[in-house]
Amino acid sequence: MTSRRSAREDTRNALFDAALESFAHHGFRDTTHADIAADVGIGRTTFYEYFESTEDLLVQLVEERMPVVVSEIVDSIPQDASPIDRMRELGLRTVAFVGLDHLGLILHTEAMKLSDDSQRRVAAAHAGLVGEFAEVFTAGVAAGDFRDLPVRVAGQLMFQTVMGAGRAIMDSPDPKAQVHDTADIAVEFLIRGLSA
Repeated sequence: MTSRRSAREDTRNALFDAALESFAHHGFRDTTHADIAADVGIGRTTFYEYFESTEDLLVQLVEERMPVVVSEIVDSIPQDASPIDRMRELGLRTVAFVGLDHLGLILHTEAMKLSDDSQRRVAAAHAGLVGEFAEVFTAGVAAGDFRDLPVRVAGQLMFQTVMGAGRAIMDSPDPKAQVHDTADIAVEFLIRGLSA
């Protein structure tokens, strides 16, 4: 029983990895379940033993892996740092994730094309990151570092700044070479915009 569960889990993870690669290179809409199955060495119909569709695979992938990414980003930032320093580190790490990680790239380019239910599930998987941005912003307002903006407005400004920087990195000829400069520019722009 354990070896069967392990083999099943290994296949599921292999499908996730193959999907990430295929989505990154060909785009979500141009990747079929048959492509992913072939990359893993299973039949097209066997794919359906794991996922209902490529969209279901993407959503389950996000639900499984995004909380780990969020924890890694949030846990790497000292909680006793000032709100400005926390916002800077949170922004830098998030821009790098969006611009360089296959999962970040896919979410940035494909999430808005998913069904409403899938978009809700993807948003729920990001809740920890969204919450951290909101917490740091609120702490910054309380400390007098940030302007007292409606949280929803500030949240959209933070989101769009991070996503725009991620897109600039993705679109550059050498994303890895551009990530630090682009992230620094975006975060400085964000902090100046929020500053009291």
